[in-house]
Amino acid sequence: MRRIGIGVVGLGRIGRLHAEVFHAKIERARLVAVCDISEELAKSIGESMGVKWYKDYDSMLKDREIDAVVICTPTFLHANMVIRALESDKDVFCEKPLTVTSTEAKEVLKKVEESKRILQVGYMRRFDPAFSQAKEKIVRGVIGKPLIFIGIARDPAPPPGWAADPKLSGGIFLDMLSHDFDMARWLIDSEVTKVYVRGGSYIYKEVKEKGDLDVVAINFEFKNGALGIIHGSRKSAFGYDLRTEVMGTEGTLYVGCSHDPLLSVGTSEGLTFYGVQWFFKRFYDAYVEEDKHFVECIIENRKPLITALDGLRAVQIAEACWRSLKNEKPEEVSLD
Repeated sequence: MRRIGIGVVGLGRIGRLHAEVFHAKIERARLVAVCDISEELAKSIGESMGVKWYKDYDSMLKDREIDAVVICTPTFLHANMVIRALESDKDVFCEKPLTVTSTEAKEVLKKVEESKRILQVGYMRRFDPAFSQAKEKIVRGVIGKPLIFIGIARDPAPPPGWAADPKLSGGIFLDMLSHDFDMARWLIDSEVTKVYVRGGSYIYKEVKEKGDLDVVAINFEFKNGALGIIHGSRKSAFGYDLRTEVMGTEGTLYVGCSHDPLLSVGTSEGLTFYGVQWFFKRFYDAYVEEDKHFVECIIENRKPLITALDGLRAVQIAEACWRSLKNEKPEEVSLD
C-alpha cells in the first residue's frame, strides 16, 4: 500500500494538530518531518513523534521522502511558501486563508495550474458531519430551494500576535469569517456577488489601534438570487459560538448552537434533531477527515473538495467587505 510522505511546516496550535493527525490517524500517510523557525520547538515535536525535524523550510523541501507539504504558517507567508513547494514538485495542503490578497491568490492559482500538483485549502467545516449532512439534505431538496444563508460566528477573544494585524492576517473578514464565506458558497452552491458591511471596534481598544474590527454585520447576495447575512464578533463571553441556518422554500436547516444538537431540520413534518450536543473540540474529526481527503486526492490524482479557486473566492469576498466598510455602501465582489 502506497503511503504519502508528509512534511508539516509551522508548529503552532493548528500545525501541531495536523502533525499529530498525519502521524497517528491517516493510514495511507506517513509523517516524515516537521519544520518551524523555532529550532527548540521543531526539535521537541520531531523527537516526540520520532520524525525528522527542520528549522529551514527549503531544506525540508529537498527531502526526497516528502511527497506533500502541509503549510500552517502565518497567512502573510502562505503565497511564497505554497509556490516554493509547488516548484519543488510537492503537493500542498495550505491552512486557511490561502493568502492575504487576491493578487497573491491568483499567483498561487496560476502556479497550481502550471505545476499540475494538488492544492487543498483548509476550510475544515466542509468535512464536519453536521455541515456535511446539511449539504446532503440541501442537495436532496429536503428544504426546497435555498433562499437565505444566516451565519453567526463569535470567538472568545481577539487573536494574539501577528494575527491581530489585519495587514498580515486579513483581519476579521479573512482570518475569522472566511470560514463562513466558504460555507455560504458551498451550502448555497452559488457565488457571492455583492456585500454590504457595517461594523466597528466597539469592545477592544487594541483591535481599533490595529485597524481591525471586533463586531460586524454583513448582508450579501448570491449569483443565483439567494440572500445572506453573517454576524461576526471577536468576543463571546461563554466561549466559541458558531451557528448556521439555511432557509428554503420548504424548510430550514439549523447547524450548531450553544444549547441545541449540532444539526436540526424543520419542515412541515416538524423539527427533527440530529447529532450530539455541542462540545468545544467538535471539529477534531473534521480535521482528520480533511487530512484523509488530501492524501486520497494525491493517491487517486483527483481534485480536492476545496481548491485554490475556493481559496481565492474567500479572499475576494473579504476584500469586498473591506471596501464596503470604507465606502459605506454595497460593493461588488470581483470574481475574475
